[in-house]
Amino acid sequence: MQIHARVSQSLVNGPGRRAVLWFQGCTLRCPGCWNPTTHMFDVVNECTADEIAEWIVQCSNIEGVTFSGGEPFQQAEALLELCQQVNAKRPELSLGLFSGYTIRELSAGRWQYRSAHDSRWHCGAPELFEQIKAHLDFGVFGRFVRARATSAKPLCGSENQEVVFFTNRYSMSDLRPQSCEINISPNGEKMTVTGFPSAELIRSLTQH
Repeated sequence: MQIHARVSQSLVNGPGRRAVLWFQGCTLRCPGCWNPTTHMFDVVNECTADEIAEWIVQCSNIEGVTFSGGEPFQQAEALLELCQQVNAKRPELSLGLFSGYTIRELSAGRWQYRSAHDSRWHCGAPELFEQIKAHLDFGVFGRFVRARATSAKPLCGSENQEVVFFTNRYSMSDLRPQSCEINISPNGEKMTVTGFPSAELIRSLTQH
């Protein structure tokens, strides 16, 4: 699986304190996406599901994990394997994700994923989506639409996106208003911005 970044604790990527994993690669490439460096598939950042699952297991003081991207469903086989391993090793953790696909597209198989076995693209299958969904507590679905950008809808960058709860663990009342975090590595060499940064902050960061 190809990974863009990860943080061991976040308060802005779903309910409670969560680890966050960003998948690398997304062919949807929504205009105005504020993190276009996640779009290109890049084997340089390749990890096994075992390695990532072990990292998640070792994250302390979290109630769940959020998968983002990039586009997690475009690495669906690895996503499913990772969900299975996390559920087996730490069943108390909740799982959620951000996807640019809509629920309708995923349910109907109108999506694609890149197989880790042959590096080829395959049509998404409703059955594969159902297998992944069975492990999720919530998801945020839909393309980012720049003309419909909003700061008033929790976990959604634009008004068309929707938060879907697959279990009764969470509800809308558990979601915080949009905010963002800036994480700086201990050696000061790497900065990760996550959540929903303002347009002013994005301009400031991209100018330096």
